[in-house]
Amino acid sequence: YPDYGHGTMVAGLIHLVAPNAKIMPLRAFGADGSATVSQIVSAISYAVDHHVDVINMSFSMTQDSPALSAALDLATKAGIICVASAGNDGQSTKVWPAAYSNVIGVAGTNNSQQRSTWSNYGSPLVSLAAPDEGLITTYPQQHYAEVSGTSFSAPLVSGGAALLVDINNRTNQSLAASELASSANSLSPALGLGAGELDLYQACRTAKK
Repeated sequence: YPDYGHGTMVAGLIHLVAPNAKIMPLRAFGADGSATVSQIVSAISYAVDHHVDVINMSFSMTQDSPALSAALDLATKAGIICVASAGNDGQSTKVWPAAYSNVIGVAGTNNSQQRSTWSNYGSPLVSLAAPDEGLITTYPQQHYAEVSGTSFSAPLVSGGAALLVDINNRTNQSLAASELASSANSLSPALGLGAGELDLYQACRTAKK
């Protein structure tokens, strides 16, 4: 296939959490999983120009990029909620865009509410965590697939952010980050998982109308 299904799997998890959300699929990566910064920035700019509410970024870069930082600054100033995966190196490290202060960085947890062994962790990278082991989602050619990794915990949070926007259409990056963090299930600080594990029910209950 010309694509290997990563975007389809991410979109399926967003739809699982927020079934009424409209998804704008923007392809910045090739079938081999590679992309240039300019391709990523172009996709973000397109999303900003077309007034999306949430940008999900299920990728990570080991080097900071002024161009990427500037693009996300414009996005959050436009009221867009930005979410990114924390990466799968199993380290307390920085990767971008999750490490930016105006991005919700998402780590991965297992069914025991422990950090997945591959998930990166620690501050300032991780804002909160969400499940990322053995998730079932959509796959190309009318199939389903089992997936693992922080690429798939991030869309659960992005879907949660979409629900918050549905409750209050004035929800922006800072408000969504605050509501998701304050409603999260607390975990041991030693895990390095920020505010804890995503709790969609509590987040929607405490959303400011």
